[in-house]
Amino acid sequence: MIVYAQGDITKFDVDAIVNASNGFGYMGGKRCVNELHRGVAESIQFASQGAVERLARAKCKAHSFFGYSPGTVFVTDAPNLGCRKIIHAVTMRTPGSKAKIKKIMELILKIVAVAEDLNMKSIAIPLLGCGTGGLDRKTVQNLLAHNLISDKVTFYAILYSCAVYGICIVTAPY
Repeated sequence: MIVYAQGDITKFDVDAIVNASNGFGYMGGKRCVNELHRGVAESIQFASQGAVERLARAKCKAHSFFGYSPGTVFVTDAPNLGCRKIIHAVTMRTPGSKAKIKKIMELILKIVAVAEDLNMKSIAIPLLGCGTGGLDRKTVQNLLAHNLISDKVTFYAILYSCAVYGICIVTAPY
């Protein structure tokens, strides 16, 4: 089931949050620990006080000198957050690069599989690749609507994260 929502992804009462990640695990660095910046990774970095980024960077470094490649999913704990895990969906190899829609499709299917394998009941997922990655929001929203299929997991598709902008409301899809 998919529930469409808006709001600060770090505030949702879910088992896991999906982070559109780069292959090296960077999530905004020290600048995002002390002040809130726009973006999912930056919101997670702020809310976790840098703890999730440390775990993600260590996991990427242990995996390979070149980190994870786009289309890969890896999972870390979520210290200082209300959820249990962060599912890192690698949308781009390096920080600041562009995402490819084909990889987003692969990632959605992998996220469903990981969620079911880990017996998760609820996942908050943003519009992957639509921030820094530069992908079209409507296209990614349609991919989520047609491919986040599970009888076991409720997915909260976050159409707009507004941790920086204040109060938001739950909405129906566009």
